[in-house]
Amino acid sequence: MLPSRTISSDGIAMPQFHEIRPGGENGMIAPDPRDPNRVYGGHVRRLDLRTQQTRAVDPTLAYPGIDRATWTLPLVFSPKDPRRLYFANQRLYETRDGGGHWARISPDLTRADPPIPPNLDPATIADNLGSGPRRGVIYSIAPSRTDADELWVGTDDGRVWRSRDDGKHWRNVTPPGLGAWSKIAAIDASHFDAQTAYVAVDRHRLDDDRPYIYRTHDGGKSWKLIVAGIGAEDFVNVVREDDHRPGLLYAGTEHGVYVSFDDGDHWQSLRLNLPVTSVRDIDVHGEDLVIATHGRGFWILDDAAPLRQLTPAVAAANAWLFRPAPAIRLRMPDFIGTPMPAEEPKAKNPPDGAYIDYFLRHAAPTPITLTIRDAHGALVRRWSSADAAAKPDLATIDFAPEWAPAQARLSAAAGAHRFVWNFRYPPPAGLGAQDAVWAPPGSYRAILRVGGERLSRPLRILADPRVHLDAAAFAAQFRLATRIDRLRGEVAGARRELHGVRAALLAARSHHGEAGRAGLDASLAKVAALEGGVPPVNPANDYGFPPTSIDSLEFLGSSLQALFAAVDDADAAPSADELTGWRRLEPIAVRVLSAERSFVDHDLPAANRARRAAE
Repeated sequence: MLPSRTISSDGIAMPQFHEIRPGGENGMIAPDPRDPNRVYGGHVRRLDLRTQQTRAVDPTLAYPGIDRATWTLPLVFSPKDPRRLYFANQRLYETRDGGGHWARISPDLTRADPPIPPNLDPATIADNLGSGPRRGVIYSIAPSRTDADELWVGTDDGRVWRSRDDGKHWRNVTPPGLGAWSKIAAIDASHFDAQTAYVAVDRHRLDDDRPYIYRTHDGGKSWKLIVAGIGAEDFVNVVREDDHRPGLLYAGTEHGVYVSFDDGDHWQSLRLNLPVTSVRDIDVHGEDLVIATHGRGFWILDDAAPLRQLTPAVAAANAWLFRPAPAIRLRMPDFIGTPMPAEEPKAKNPPDGAYIDYFLRHAAPTPITLTIRDAHGALVRRWSSADAAAKPDLATIDFAPEWAPAQARLSAAAGAHRFVWNFRYPPPAGLGAQDAVWAPPGSYRAILRVGGERLSRPLRILADPRVHLDAAAFAAQFRLATRIDRLRGEVAGARRELHGVRAALLAARSHHGEAGRAGLDASLAKVAALEGGVPPVNPANDYGFPPTSIDSLEFLGSSLQALFAAVDDADAAPSADELTGWRRLEPIAVRVLSAERSFVDHDLPAANRARRAAE
């Protein structure tokens, strides 16, 4: 058990991995949809994650007899009725009370006397002659997503069955020509139509590595083989239907993953950065596509929204902006300690922000732009493909360069692109890469301009579901943080301006005699008073060197930064102390900034004129 995202900038590492074994390594895992702390697994055991106690709830305890098994037997909850849990060996079992009582709801659904597979060698055949028929098990269970009493099951010896009354009656709906030992690797009942199902068949045990996926739209009365585009020797382990778009299918094969946009009539590779590997299961989880591999790996395709929107018209467009999926605004901890070394094994966290996907048929000859506007049309942020790449200065940074956060870049190259907005407004000039104000949860609009074409899509930012804060509180926080941030920028600009004035005065001082230096020293003293800081002995350690005056830019810079951090660091309405702090700091800032402006615009020019007149 491991998270798909952590709160660590290191990503997903071994400390986040927790081994759970309800039933051993070989069985299926079925988390209880009504209680995430209860997990079923194996043949069957129930694990309580709160106590770590595991209890055997074997469906066969009340039915003594000879039961067959294979390495992995199916275990699945009903998506329509989360009380119902199903398990199978050669028969199907159902419990509605967490395993306290199981009902056997099918006879043996496997072939009674399957022939010996023709590809077995004589020695293997002779070794099994005395053990009777080699019979199979139910290998896949697919409860209907539209009717709680409807069930599909498939056996590992080539049978497909359907029940419409919770197992009271069964009908053999095996696709014609599907011989013995054709493993029904997976069945997927449609999200949208009770009569539609998809079946993945694995025949590699018969030395047949060809792909087999069957589709029915009439409840199994007729089937169609749908494998065009899948490799000729790439047998299929699983097929899944997207839960948002009818006809959007995913297939996991022995060498990768495929996608179909036309209900399986045509397939194309969706491998992307996935290595060549055996894909054994697929889950459409919210906006994401999750796969499990034979190498015990988990892979996630973050946000499958573009796949759900891709149509022939989109593919034919010169440029296209996909509608972004709702984005959840999550706050990561400010500091979690020294990052892990780069050589430590770990997986990346998904990008943190709103995913904005777009497609360019050809490379754009001129820069493209992406703009975010709020619900009132006010500008939030704008990027251009012509923006210079921000890179850490290796000569000045005091940390490993790989620890620097990656900067989002807008690409104008041909192809599909994903841009991630981190929910931040741009920082005020002079504050560099410091964090700026968070955009509050609400409605926004993403606008992509490519040449003369303007593409616009709505964008929704959602609050962290763990945070219970109303819209008024978010709005109050945003208003105060914005005002503080604006003033931080003005203070930073004034400090930068005075830094330039100081450098110019010191340069001029070296060219004047004693009389001229007196006037320059007076101006330097005024600069020092406005700045209000005492230079520390070691510039890398300014602790113990507080500002010399409240009426100074040094005091305002540090105080506004502390206030901004307090207001903007967590999802919360401004506190009484934060509001009081702002009311007291704002007039000081107005006073000091006015004095700085007056000095630069009036006092300094007057001093320069007086000095020149005296020379």
